[in-house]
Amino acid sequence: MASNPPEADTVFRTGEFEITTSTAGAFQKYTLRGRFNEDMLGVLQKQVLLPVNSVVIDVAALSGITMPLARALYYTSQALRGQGLALVLLNPPDSLRGFLKLLGAEQRVPILLSESQLPPKPTDAAQAAEKLERELQAIRREMEHNNLWQFVDREFCWVCPFCAELREDVRVPGRLNIPQPALEKVWRHLNIDCRRYVPARPRYCPREELEARVRKSNESKLAASKDHVEALQTKVDKLQEKAQWADQMEKGVKVAASRQRKLLPTKAPEVPGCEISYVYRPAEEISGDFYDFVEMGGGRVAFVIGDVSGHGIEAGILMGMTKKVLSIRLTELVDPLAAMCRANADIIKDLDRSSFVTAAAVVYDPAARKLSFARAGHNPPLLYNAARGPDCRRFEQGGLMLGMAPPKIFDAQMAGEEAAVRPGDILLLYTDGLEEAKNASGEEFGVNRIAQTLQAEVEKPGAYLLGALFYEVDRFAGTNTHEDDLTAVCVKFK
Repeated sequence: MASNPPEADTVFRTGEFEITTSTAGAFQKYTLRGRFNEDMLGVLQKQVLLPVNSVVIDVAALSGITMPLARALYYTSQALRGQGLALVLLNPPDSLRGFLKLLGAEQRVPILLSESQLPPKPTDAAQAAEKLERELQAIRREMEHNNLWQFVDREFCWVCPFCAELREDVRVPGRLNIPQPALEKVWRHLNIDCRRYVPARPRYCPREELEARVRKSNESKLAASKDHVEALQTKVDKLQEKAQWADQMEKGVKVAASRQRKLLPTKAPEVPGCEISYVYRPAEEISGDFYDFVEMGGGRVAFVIGDVSGHGIEAGILMGMTKKVLSIRLTELVDPLAAMCRANADIIKDLDRSSFVTAAAVVYDPAARKLSFARAGHNPPLLYNAARGPDCRRFEQGGLMLGMAPPKIFDAQMAGEEAAVRPGDILLLYTDGLEEAKNASGEEFGVNRIAQTLQAEVEKPGAYLLGALFYEVDRFAGTNTHEDDLTAVCVKFK
């Protein structure tokens, strides 16, 4: 009986990504999930890639991969190889393979498709990768020249010649044009899923059985296609019947958008010693971004910004609810960290796990000249003052997004920060639409460009600074349409 895999330990977890580890023979296995960012790279460099040991890294569930990750993996692989150790990649996505190819490192970092392929000795990792490549090429030759490997249905889904299973995930449009991902899926099926495939003694299904399997699939999909066409026609008929309501629906959305705008402040409060500016630019009629200025007594004021997942009316409703709850809790509790925890407890019962809110709240106490920060999965606020140093300070302490976890887990993850206010300080809060605005090449504007604009325009009024920031974002994006809302709040302290 096969033994169960060892339980994985959590190395690092944030609202954006997770790194877990377990033992895999002579290797330490790390599994990366979520969205790659600079914070993950920092954790990998300190806790995964820096220690000298053989590692296998599973990146199949990681998105947003960039060149710095590929470069770090390549350099670490070469360094470990020189010490008789190895770094192996497990099921890397096409994006990471593309970056490795640009580095000329595609054949220098061992790539495997299953943990079972890991060799007993790390020094044999390269040979294991070469063996896999030979097996893939053998599969390619069979699929190109062996008729029993060439059965596909009307949608080019491949039929295994050993178990006659039709694989919806393996598409083979032509025997002379078999994509690499299809070869790897065939390999996984044969070596992991197929119960009738024995490499040493391959036994094929009768041709009649394979033909019958293709025929059955074609008949089923043809019937499904007819049903689909009929369903589409029914939908078209219903849409035509509802066409007369289109104008009314449009008017309803405009009314909802107008009412949503009334939920947001129309002007910033007057706070002694502060110059407060903001820009709010929704991408659609109804926005998921929000901002607020909560006056809390004793001269204290909270600067709040947030972003609801998704767009449309549902996001607009959730935005209004979250903004109101945060305002009430900040007024009651004063402490932004406690207010954020209570707000999560308030709204999570009304959400499903597919909806969430990122938010940041900064409370300014003019008597103490102090800022208190709380961040729930939102972009870290920036603080800049040339007198403090050349770089912007990012307030990265925080926790999970609102609505993502029950209070017990959410409260344990949350952490706040404080900072003394100095004359000339500039505080910037913004939503991810600015940071993730893309140009025609798919490159993101990024936090570094935001910080550079903040540093370059430090002497200008806050409204001018925000105008310059949004100008730079628009200039960077060019003809690309902004897919997300853009919101920013700037506070200059005298």
